[in-house]
Amino acid sequence: MSRVGWVLALIAALVVGGVAVAVATEARVAAPLRSAFHYPWSLLAKEAETMNECVECHSPEVFHNCDACHDDHGSAELSNLPFNNLIVLVGDVEGPRYIPVNEILPYRDQPGTHVTLSGVLADQGIAEFESVTLVSRDRGFVTIDRANLTDEALLMPHVDGVRFAAENLHVSTWLKGIWRIIVVGADKPLTIDGYRTSIGRLLLGPTRSVTLEQTDVMLVSETDGEIRKAKTASRVEGIGLSDIVGDPGFDTLLVRDGSGAEHTLTAAEARGGVLAQMGQGVTLVLPNRGRTAWIGDVVEIVSEE
Repeated sequence: MSRVGWVLALIAALVVGGVAVAVATEARVAAPLRSAFHYPWSLLAKEAETMNECVECHSPEVFHNCDACHDDHGSAELSNLPFNNLIVLVGDVEGPRYIPVNEILPYRDQPGTHVTLSGVLADQGIAEFESVTLVSRDRGFVTIDRANLTDEALLMPHVDGVRFAAENLHVSTWLKGIWRIIVVGADKPLTIDGYRTSIGRLLLGPTRSVTLEQTDVMLVSETDGEIRKAKTASRVEGIGLSDIVGDPGFDTLLVRDGSGAEHTLTAAEARGGVLAQMGQGVTLVLPNRGRTAWIGDVVEIVSEE
């Protein structure tokens, strides 16, 4: 028998032997065979290396499967598949939300993968709007009026998540690494000192970040008994009151919410306040006061001397 014949016989014996072992162990026979002939051997070899690393910490009876990775570890890591990449949708929408990049572009490794920007907005229930603004990770941004947004405006895979390009828009409007979309709607439900506006319009102007609820924490180490300290806090981005009211030197501030209730604040109480989009409405965040003193569902602000 020739050398080729011996090789083929050996392969056949290995396959038959593998099937026999699979049957004996009550495994699903088709799965390993399908994997061997469907995926490149280089990929299988790389996955095998990963499994070998896993068995250093995990015994066979509690070995990894898809559920273990997602449920126990809270995530999964695969090359070019950004499970944790998100785009935040804010502005004149029914509550800010995060859109997983992998839901927008699930077939990233296929050539020519793209979706239309208008299609993504439609999937989020946004059909009527005046403009949409895309913001990149390096803080670049482009605003497109509804009339100039066509089906040639595309979102495509990028090493940093998503990129934007449109053949009928100037190349300077194309962006890479998009992480935020700001929608401006037709309605203007907010009134600031008699001026009608909306949270989407305000987010296109200057914004401020405030630090909230900073707290000292400590923990006694179970290893060496040492006490180690840190500080925890949260940050909220919003529109500063001093940037939007008619009289930045106001003495009192009248704030009206969606129920018609009126709240009066002194200049000291309102100092450092920002309008932030939280949940379904706009909240006046007062960093110098507790959350219970914040005013939700703001519809009107009047500054008074």
